[in-house]
Amino acid sequence: MTGGRYSLRMSRPFAFVVVMTLFVGIMPVSASAEWTYEMIFPLVPDPGYWDNFGDPRSNGRTHEGIDIMSPKMTPILAVADGTVGWMQNEQGGNCCAMELQHDDGYESWYIHMNNDTLGTDNGLGWGFAEGIEQGVHVRAGQLIGYVGDSGNAESSGSHLHFELHGPDGDLIHPYPHLDAALRLGAPLDGNYSGPFWDDDNNLHEANIIRLAELGITTGCEFAKYCPDESVTRGQMATFIARALELTPGEVDWFDDDDSTSHEGSINALADAGITTGCGPGAYCPYDFITREHMATFIAKAFDLPRSDGNPFGDIIENQHAWAIRAMAGAGITSGCGKGNYCPDLAVSRAQMASFLIRAIDWMAEKDLQALTPR
Repeated sequence: MTGGRYSLRMSRPFAFVVVMTLFVGIMPVSASAEWTYEMIFPLVPDPGYWDNFGDPRSNGRTHEGIDIMSPKMTPILAVADGTVGWMQNEQGGNCCAMELQHDDGYESWYIHMNNDTLGTDNGLGWGFAEGIEQGVHVRAGQLIGYVGDSGNAESSGSHLHFELHGPDGDLIHPYPHLDAALRLGAPLDGNYSGPFWDDDNNLHEANIIRLAELGITTGCEFAKYCPDESVTRGQMATFIARALELTPGEVDWFDDDDSTSHEGSINALADAGITTGCGPGAYCPYDFITREHMATFIAKAFDLPRSDGNPFGDIIENQHAWAIRAMAGAGITSGCGKGNYCPDLAVSRAQMASFLIRAIDWMAEKDLQALTPR
């Protein structure tokens, strides 16, 4: 990048882990939390539940999980990516419960899974999904089994006893984390690639995965990227600030971004001269960004050279026309089809991934050529 103004994020080792932004230790055994463990809700559908963690049990015990009452054979989902650990899988005997060892060191336990054959209460059934056995790796949202009344739940009704444990084995109160969990409408097949399950078969999938690998995006929700949603100006700022590793200075440039999590990134772009906002003292962080405005952001951020010619038939000669030409000249865009650029259309999150990755690759090639002896 010219001028030494900022550096380009070129690579970062990537592991699909859940990020705890305020994690300072194991969650205390209490219903309050300053952070929530990002996970998928373990049942489809969510039948409703209450906080019964810590309730008294026989022999002086206390309840160490949340009982989620639900009919037999309700699908149970893996709440996170992980490997199947201990199992109670003796069909007709000690059955059915299991542990999932999450990739990030946490654990979830699933107890009182089904142990009956369909329509009976004979204890001779099987509560695990096909292929679920010790040592198998599963993805978040994948079907792992079914609700039942095994163990000591025969007299209390079918339900899932769900426990959450920290990396050092400490028991975590799961109630607030269940409240915050992502609900799915159906189990996932477990074969989705990369960190997100909702970008499969998307034209921009490979670039979405690269964006995550570079640490530029963590998605819109746990394990989701929301590829079809439109990008806001605030989100645009964060995408670019992360890609260029910008940090904000002390100046608060705009009056309307204090309520958004993108404020630091917005100020960083203003510090770098990439944006002057949408009007006097305003940035309009919640407005969707159009393709022509996006072109100006990208062209300024990556110092794209101006390009001559008229690559698209619908370019309007305005303040963004030079940036659209620059994007085309650098090979970052080929338009929206039929010789047009569609400057007034909103940019989707999937499209944004491809625009950014192409700009990063263009800059990498430019820097490589500058370093090559001639």
